[in-house]
Amino acid sequence: MPPFVLVDGSYFLFRAFHALPPLTTSTGLQTNAIRGAISAIQKLMRRVQPTHMAVIFDTPEPTFRHELSPIYKGDRPSMPDELAQQIPYLHALIRALGIPLHMLPGAEADDIIGTLAKRAEKEGYQVLISTGDKDMAQLVTEKVTLEDSFKDKPMDIAGVIEKFGVRPDQIIDYLTLMGDASDGIRGVPGVGAKTAAKLLNEYDSIGGILENVDNIKGKVGQSIKDNVEGIALDHQLASIIIDLDLNLTYEDLKLCDPDVDALRNLYTELEFRNQLQSLDHPNNPNNGTYQQASKQIEKSEQAADAEVTTDHATSSSVDDRLGDANYHTVLSQADWDKLFQRLSTEKRFAIDTETTSLDYRIAEMVGFSVAFDANDAYYVPLAHDYEGAPEQLNRDIILQQIKPILEDPKIEKIGHHLKYDAHIFENHGIHLQGWYFDTMLASYVLNSVATRHGMDDVARVYLSHLTTTYEQVAGKGAKQKTFNQIELETAAHYAAEDAHVTYRLYEVLDRKLKEIPELSGILHHIEMPVARVLAGMEENGIELDLSFLDQLSVDFAETIQSLENQIIEIAGESFNVGSPKQVGEVLFEKLGLKGGKKTATGQYSTSEAVLEKIDHPITELIIEYRGLTKLKSTYTEALVKQANTDSHRVHTSYHQALTATGRLSSTDPNLQNIPVREEIGRQIRKAFIAPKGRVLLAADYSQIELRLMAHFSQDDALVDAFKHGQDVHRRTASEVLGVALEDVTHDQRRQAKAVNFGLLYGMSEFGLIRQLGFTREESQNYIKQYFHRYPGIYEYMQRTRQVALEQGFVETITGRRLYTPDIDARNMMVRKGAERAAINAPLQGSAAEIIKMAMIEVDKILPQDQAKLLLQVHDELVFEVDEAIADQLAEQIQEVMQKVVTLSVPLVVEVGKGNNWDEAH
Repeated sequence: MPPFVLVDGSYFLFRAFHALPPLTTSTGLQTNAIRGAISAIQKLMRRVQPTHMAVIFDTPEPTFRHELSPIYKGDRPSMPDELAQQIPYLHALIRALGIPLHMLPGAEADDIIGTLAKRAEKEGYQVLISTGDKDMAQLVTEKVTLEDSFKDKPMDIAGVIEKFGVRPDQIIDYLTLMGDASDGIRGVPGVGAKTAAKLLNEYDSIGGILENVDNIKGKVGQSIKDNVEGIALDHQLASIIIDLDLNLTYEDLKLCDPDVDALRNLYTELEFRNQLQSLDHPNNPNNGTYQQASKQIEKSEQAADAEVTTDHATSSSVDDRLGDANYHTVLSQADWDKLFQRLSTEKRFAIDTETTSLDYRIAEMVGFSVAFDANDAYYVPLAHDYEGAPEQLNRDIILQQIKPILEDPKIEKIGHHLKYDAHIFENHGIHLQGWYFDTMLASYVLNSVATRHGMDDVARVYLSHLTTTYEQVAGKGAKQKTFNQIELETAAHYAAEDAHVTYRLYEVLDRKLKEIPELSGILHHIEMPVARVLAGMEENGIELDLSFLDQLSVDFAETIQSLENQIIEIAGESFNVGSPKQVGEVLFEKLGLKGGKKTATGQYSTSEAVLEKIDHPITELIIEYRGLTKLKSTYTEALVKQANTDSHRVHTSYHQALTATGRLSSTDPNLQNIPVREEIGRQIRKAFIAPKGRVLLAADYSQIELRLMAHFSQDDALVDAFKHGQDVHRRTASEVLGVALEDVTHDQRRQAKAVNFGLLYGMSEFGLIRQLGFTREESQNYIKQYFHRYPGIYEYMQRTRQVALEQGFVETITGRRLYTPDIDARNMMVRKGAERAAINAPLQGSAAEIIKMAMIEVDKILPQDQAKLLLQVHDELVFEVDEAIADQLAEQIQEVMQKVVTLSVPLVVEVGKGNNWDEAH
């Protein structure tokens, strides 16, 4: 008969967390402790094959030992957040696997294990306790054995004697004498493990030692006499309770069949791909006993690094099945004719392209997939050109045939990141129309922070489905294939799955969005139309003055060299100014500057935040050196490389589904981070030019987030300032300091501006102090007076914090929900940061929506061939316009942008004109 198994779950949890490297899901959840603990538990079970067992965990509540001793386990560090967040998942997974799990607030895992072990022993069962805790050695008897399952080392009575030099029944006295610093058991000063064992072998017990203490000579004897009270307390702390009142019978600890549905959900969320696949195995043993299930799980663990492969037979029409869907590969003319007939008659379908590159500017189409429902998906390969590839349909003929369908605005297209697919079709002369539903954007609108919004992540969250990843079919690193090089049997399944999953996501996300009409409206009336506008902007690009950029690079290089020379002269030695490690050594060791702190890597931190706190000429030069070096590499050099060699235009890529608040971002190149107010940033903007006969117009919303603060807070003073067109920062300084508007100084206006924007952007009190340049007391008084003069702003902040805490999200002006997952975090700094973000989110999110609505409306009035929308940067739109119509169009643009939404205060748009971006801004 197998033994009754008791697992010290808390030990397994910590052991796995510290033994395994960080492993995270695509959403950032760390899973190393979960994987390691479950793997060790299952390994133990496969070896022992128990019928009854329990996994026991500690709880965060204090126990009677904490009441006995204020230092009990006091030296143990607090649990890292990366570990704490794994505990609920581990508990749920253990229960879903059919394994009994128990905890008791106020009792330690040791006490529950001790009680259950003694009960089982009395009933005649053999007991195996799996733990790494030496305290448990006191429980060992003829029927109770210990083992550390991470080391496969069993310990019986003889093993205890061999390891500790004392019998199991002497372990409590042994721990009492020698102490245990990790548990806060002081022990007897001067008595270590060897002395404790020697005393117990001679006198048998603490009672015997105390009776004969006069015979124990030297410091040890005196130390025992001096610590009699401490010995009594430590003995209580070291004793495991074996008679807890547990409402459990032996049958309550019988292994149960796994809960397959619960396992499926957990494996999906945790991204345990192979375990999830084991559930879908045709002979799925999870439907049977736990012993059978564990064997299948073992197989899936052994296959954890294996690639997913498919096994299709090449033919004119290849079928495969995922769930309830049939996948078809269209190779013959007859099969294409059938598919084309359906494409010609359906009013809505999901479509996805497969290409040679993720860069839409150079990508060529390899094939496309479509799905009309959740039952079937079709892949049409057009350009697989590996050796031995089967004959495929002619790409030009097929695309020409479907061009009218793709360009028909009445036929609704569903896609995941449709903007990319639109670019690919555009590369082949097809202007995609009828954008109906983008599942990437739908996921983003539903909850921007629930997950990343790539198809793999969205399918995992909303379909509990792990898709085949590109790396699984194409490989990784330098050996990764492009899609045209992937064998058709493998490529077909991957491509058809994309269309199938997209259609399934459409069904699920459309239903969820319709439950909240505001969100459905945001998708269809803001995000989808903006995606179409962005596609055009990306195609347009903006022209660069490459010779100007080359000269700017030369100028930057000279300045950088001059800065480096000055830094080295001050340091008194030559070193690599671009090396943070060497910079730290020079600043904090050679020069002996204060403020140096080493990171976990052992080198000094030299971040900008650290350098700004050091009042020394060398740090100012290093900051300037780094900023200029970054601008040179990021812009003056990179822009030249990224520009089209023929048109000299650079085409940024806009991302709608990255930021939490709805703001757009851009990459390749990133045009959002060019410093605007510094002269050096303006120099870079001069490189963005209009071609001959045209000018650039820059239309910028003025102080839009402050205006939104006035709208949301309805603060009388702030609303009044904007309604009367006053300088709001000067008005703030006047209100707070009690001086006349005309008497406000430049510095006073600057301080008021710091507070106005600091509150908007969620700046902490420390940040405001640094911005104001005051002492902490002066800053606190200033802010106190600010809220006294602007009580509506204070009430808005308090109200928003409370709303975020109560419902877990705040809303923008259109009803977009911006979720605040850390608003109730235990860590105060994390919680305060979430509160500040919650205050800013409705403002920043609403500003993002206003600029998007402006893009949609302005795009409607631009005369084709005479004007183009090129860039969106924060609250600014940049246009390229025929010089002859520039002034007239500027007025129209201004009027449209100012009317896209009605606020309690006027929306003001400033429009500039110039031959380059700097002149227009």
